[in-house]
Amino acid sequence: MPENKEENRVVVYYEIILWIVAGVLLYLVSLKNYLLFHTLAEFFSIFVAYVIFLIVWKSRERLENRFLVFIGIAYFFVANLDLIHTFTYRGIEIFPQYDTNIPTQLWIAARYMESLSLLIASLLLINTNKNNGKKFDLEGKEKFFWRTFFVYAGITTGCFLSILFFRNFPDSYIEGSGLTRFKIISEYVISFILLCSLTLLYSKRERFEEHIYGLIAASIVATIFGELAFTLYIDVYGFFNFLGHFFKMLSFYFIYKAVIETGFDDPYTLLFRELRESEEALRRETVFLRDDQGKIYSLLGVKRDNPRSGVIIASSEIGEKADYPLVQNIRGHIVFKVDKNFKLLVMDGAVEEITGYSKEDFLSDKRNWVEIIMPEDRSLALETLEKVIADPDTSIEIEYRIKKRTGDIRWVWQILQRSPADSGTRGPVEGLIRDISERKMAEETLQRIDQARIKEIHHRIKNNLQVISSLLSLEAERFSDAKMLEAFRESQNRVTSMAIIHEELYKGDEIDTLDFADYLRKLTADLFNSYRVGNEEISLKLELDKVYLGMDTAIPLGIIVNELVSNALKHAFPSGRKGEIVIFLSRTEDYEKQQKPEGSWTERNCPDGRDLQFALAIEDNGKGFPAEYDFKNPHSLGLELVNILVEQIDGCIALQSNGKTRFIIWFSNKG
Repeated sequence: MPENKEENRVVVYYEIILWIVAGVLLYLVSLKNYLLFHTLAEFFSIFVAYVIFLIVWKSRERLENRFLVFIGIAYFFVANLDLIHTFTYRGIEIFPQYDTNIPTQLWIAARYMESLSLLIASLLLINTNKNNGKKFDLEGKEKFFWRTFFVYAGITTGCFLSILFFRNFPDSYIEGSGLTRFKIISEYVISFILLCSLTLLYSKRERFEEHIYGLIAASIVATIFGELAFTLYIDVYGFFNFLGHFFKMLSFYFIYKAVIETGFDDPYTLLFRELRESEEALRRETVFLRDDQGKIYSLLGVKRDNPRSGVIIASSEIGEKADYPLVQNIRGHIVFKVDKNFKLLVMDGAVEEITGYSKEDFLSDKRNWVEIIMPEDRSLALETLEKVIADPDTSIEIEYRIKKRTGDIRWVWQILQRSPADSGTRGPVEGLIRDISERKMAEETLQRIDQARIKEIHHRIKNNLQVISSLLSLEAERFSDAKMLEAFRESQNRVTSMAIIHEELYKGDEIDTLDFADYLRKLTADLFNSYRVGNEEISLKLELDKVYLGMDTAIPLGIIVNELVSNALKHAFPSGRKGEIVIFLSRTEDYEKQQKPEGSWTERNCPDGRDLQFALAIEDNGKGFPAEYDFKNPHSLGLELVNILVEQIDGCIALQSNGKTRFIIWFSNKG
């Protein structure tokens, strides 16, 4: 983290220097050819605004924060006004019939639109997961996007008609006298609006990542300085005009940093911030559900342990008849009773809110509850009802989907039980239904987060293995010695094998950690299939305890095992000779008790005093290890690579030779 902060600080210094240099160069350009400077400055901001709109356009289905959607649309139409402003600027000669007043009017219209848009966007910084009780779903996002788009299209069209055709927009510049009172006052008004939006943005800053909030705030401040500069200029080619345009470029650059660069380089920050907020919302919802459902079960008289949706809770004790008026007071639930023939007897609660139909529709048989259950889930609902009718001492809860009158699909949670009759016998089936669509959406959000995280880890490991393989391939070209070249080629093949094994493991369910014992079984099986050709007398013995390791530790250790076992298979056993390779994996204290190292240490790269959690040993009873090879000898490429990888995981390694060859690696889990 400190290194990243230092790198960011250096980048900021370079950017400051770059902008100072750019400012000086642009000022020199403005002195020689102000028209060129003006065109460059305007096209820079126009390009940035268009790209912001494209990013929002492509990601509008994922964005929950309406601020970003609104700003993306607004900047698109601001850019359209700026584009025509640039084309009508004096000296361009695209529209020679227009005087200096026209581009100044277009400029002031664009600035009003920009400042008011930032103010309105700040007002939209609310928790959009709640919108009058409705989820800001895909349909809501599309409606919001297109309504905003067409409103801005209408306003922009009105500005063009007023300025270019009807000519009833207030004059902003008069040849010979300069800026009008309307133009100067407007710049102050625009600055005040921007200041208000900055204040409102500050009050809502928790809706952004800290650095994104800082960039947007810096953009607004730069815009304010630019507007104040435009109140001071007399000549459209003067210094204050230059200064205003320079601050405008700086303002749009900050927007670029906040939206465009963050969207490409760190998309989770911009596009998936709401997913992390939904994850936290799910945790809060879980606490609420636990408390809420506890009240419900208490009211129904059901004792419930370890609740799990979709699971039968057998032999639940059924208490006295529930106090239905109390249950009805719990918002967002439906209470009902059915007889043994599935006929609905009672229904009350938030029926219309959850289904879109009135309770009279169900009670009068105009609408059957089973009909609104999704076809894929109907059998589950009916089987549950049959089980409760058959077994009066059973309470069952399930989750399934229903189709509302509007066509929306909603998830509901349902609990069923037999209620006691007045005579003491079991009466009709009573149930409770709750809309859990919000919870399901949050669960899906968590699943998407996990999938994105798995994919990121997978690609990182896969890319690292590819880099190692490529480096080995390039390094091999340096050697003319045939054996040396062969060693490098074989190392490259082993890394490729590791990549294949990792690809298989990636298809599993593990996210952050790896069952390293299972990993070793797959790896050694692959090695024996590849290198035991011609000598079937070599056996493998695995004594592996369950050890879960992070990927940063597991992958280097896998390459080490790959290297040592393949070397043993190729070199330790002459053709036809019987032999055995044994691999141990356990906690260090268990290894020291069960496999106490004996014999002489021909090489040890393990300082004393290291407190390491785990021990991994690879042993063979082959012809032994040549004395001239050691961990740091460049001619023993395999051992040199092993030593580098051991140091990478902050472990230590020893080689023991006493009739058998045993490599022992001690290490801790780096996570």
